[in-house]
Amino acid sequence: MAAAAPETPEAVLADLDGLVGLAPVKAAVHRLADVHRLNAHRRAAGEPVIEQPLDLVFAGDPGTAEDEVARIVARLYAALGLLPEAKLAEVGREHLVGPDPEQTRARVAAAVEAARGGVLFVDDAHLLLVGPPGDHGEAAVAALVEAMAAPERGFAVILSGPTEPMRVIAAHHPALAPAFEDVVEFPRYTPDELALLFDREAARLGIAVPEDVQAAVAAHLAEVHAGERFRDARYVPALVEEMYARLAARALADGDPGGPEHRAFAIADVPPVAAAAPAETGLRIGFSAP
Repeated sequence: MAAAAPETPEAVLADLDGLVGLAPVKAAVHRLADVHRLNAHRRAAGEPVIEQPLDLVFAGDPGTAEDEVARIVARLYAALGLLPEAKLAEVGREHLVGPDPEQTRARVAAAVEAARGGVLFVDDAHLLLVGPPGDHGEAAVAALVEAMAAPERGFAVILSGPTEPMRVIAAHHPALAPAFEDVVEFPRYTPDELALLFDREAARLGIAVPEDVQAAVAAHLAEVHAGERFRDARYVPALVEEMYARLAARALADGDPGGPEHRAFAIADVPPVAAAAPAETGLRIGFSAP
């Protein structure tokens, strides 16, 4: 069986452009691709280039598609021939910080090995520096910096986290300065973009969204956004999940789950904004009212 043809940069960038919103992120990644492609051409011609690091920093609020864009960047690097594999090893604090310095170094080494040939994506990298006294987050960052400084290391690093805390990491570890030369800022989603994300999720489920429901969802998202709450993509799956549960109750009210009710949302499925609240863990959204 013949091996699959490698992806082209154009195909990867088309997937990037198909994401909802993120206009400045798309522009930044296109710019990086252009510089790397020009550098490849000039190197082949024996001409000097301005080196473009592979390491990046993604800065912005959680839930703004940083992990999805990181996967696309990993594919892009492989398509451009900058790295041998289109793979992303995603890690967080729990994967890198051990109970003692030795185990912390071992965890970092394991993460680096998993990313070898591709991209190591450190999500919420700022949390490495917010542990309790005696924590080994600093040791994890130091071990990562050491791995990044190795000659012919064969992997790229993307650090992700909120803008201001990420600057603290840069101040503590000047060796990370090259990565901070290319900070990609992720904007919050607008209400219209959140509504488009909702429509895509409903379409994935095969559930119709009539015009009156679209208007109700748009009003819900606009109110949430105006209140400066839940301006990220994590809210949308939670909203869909809540509406799905309400749809299920309607569809089963007559004891016939095979009826037509389950194929379309209704205005009654849209929860009041007051029902939305952060879960106690802070990791997802909950709906506290019927």
